[in-house]
Amino acid sequence: MTDRYNPQVIEHLVRPRNVGEIEDNHGVGESGDSACGDVSRFSVRMEGLRLEEVRYKVYGCAACIAAGSALAEMADGKTIIEAAAITSGDIEDALGGPLSKGKEHALTLVLDSLHKAFEDHWNRDFEALLADGGYLGNGESGKKTVVAAMSGGVDSAVTGLLLREAGYDVVAVTFRLHDGEPGSRSCCSPDTVLFARDTAHRMGLPHFTLNLKELFGTRVMSDFVGSYEAGKTPNPCVSCNAHVKFHAAAFLADRIGYNKVATGHYARVGEGPSLARPEDETKDQTYVLWPMPKELLARTIFPLGDYRKTEVRAIAEGRSLAVATTPESQDICFIPDGNYRKFVGKRIEAKAGEIVDREGNVLAEHSGIANFTVGQRRGIGVSAPTPLYVTDVRPTTNQVVVGRKKELEVFEIGVKDLNWFLDPEESASVQIRYNGEPVECDVSEGDYEDEWVVRFHEPVIGVAPGQSAVFYTDDGERVVGGGVVSRRG
Repeated sequence: MTDRYNPQVIEHLVRPRNVGEIEDNHGVGESGDSACGDVSRFSVRMEGLRLEEVRYKVYGCAACIAAGSALAEMADGKTIIEAAAITSGDIEDALGGPLSKGKEHALTLVLDSLHKAFEDHWNRDFEALLADGGYLGNGESGKKTVVAAMSGGVDSAVTGLLLREAGYDVVAVTFRLHDGEPGSRSCCSPDTVLFARDTAHRMGLPHFTLNLKELFGTRVMSDFVGSYEAGKTPNPCVSCNAHVKFHAAAFLADRIGYNKVATGHYARVGEGPSLARPEDETKDQTYVLWPMPKELLARTIFPLGDYRKTEVRAIAEGRSLAVATTPESQDICFIPDGNYRKFVGKRIEAKAGEIVDREGNVLAEHSGIANFTVGQRRGIGVSAPTPLYVTDVRPTTNQVVVGRKKELEVFEIGVKDLNWFLDPEESASVQIRYNGEPVECDVSEGDYEDEWVVRFHEPVIGVAPGQSAVFYTDDGERVVGGGVVSRRG
């Protein structure tokens, strides 16, 4: 054994530190698999933000046992932020240098179990996060502090880097949103959590993970499925920004005494506060950010708003970040194969129904309305001499209505669930799709409760209930507000 391990490793094996488990703890985390022989378990007790006690149990090889002992000793007595900055390299140094070939996994294993203990600690205050609002900031006066969301991609990594270089104390956070596919590196998947943590540590940033799977499942995935079942066309990214990511970042910021939150979205914060379009118009993400409460927007930073995507990648390459060449994320994060119909079909009971024309004539049968969206042309299942489009989905009668392209045109829509940043009278145009072009419009309060009426200056094709309608000022640069399309015409 002495030929294989450094003296420091032997020291931790002979005189292990902080062995055991805290019964009355504030967080427990476990990593590994008993089937392969290595399991690491950490428990922590806290006083405020300080780790008053850290204990570990490791079952497995000598490298894992020694790494757990070294990590427990290093973390004990530190603040949770200081402990969240401990890297695998720090553990190696405590063990006298690199571990034997094939034993490097011990570093990741013990570090992950400690971070899961932190994750468990934050998760015990889950009810506060479900409150969905009221995070106003309580950071130390005069100190530049920010919690930066880190998804594992180049945009969020450069966001953290730019904030650090601007003089902020930065804490990175990654959200565990869904289980994902095995080996998946989609946004916020389990493998991405490990990658994002390693990226943050290489940048010298403390890193936390928040387990938001229950919240994400309720507020985003269930809403996504339910919307299609109700004949609507949802945007899960809008729901995630409205109910999950920004609230979660503010939740953590408030608990560690930090003022600001930041993400890698391409947007700017304008006066009001309001949302403003970014420098790179091809990456504009203001459309999916409209539900942000004003009090959250007031404490949010979008560092990438002043950069083009090419510049962001150049910054990452110049700083030798591993994410510099990470490909763009195109799909819905929890549906990496892009087949939303299959995803929805596994979660609802499909009922066959009729495909009809505008006059009510039955043209064919369908296998479930969740397979159809307004504006759809392909896969309708009806042969006709001219192309047919889905013009309406009627969940009450379980019918899908089809017609010619002209029948998709609308001059008026109803919008509900509005969130205004500026005076509604400043609305000059509206954008209905993420990559759509704004259309000039007039906006006024409607006759129905909480509904506003939008009248287009020219016809718009394929507007569907459930889509977001986002309003912009006459110069097209600032977001006045946004809402959800409730009806067509």
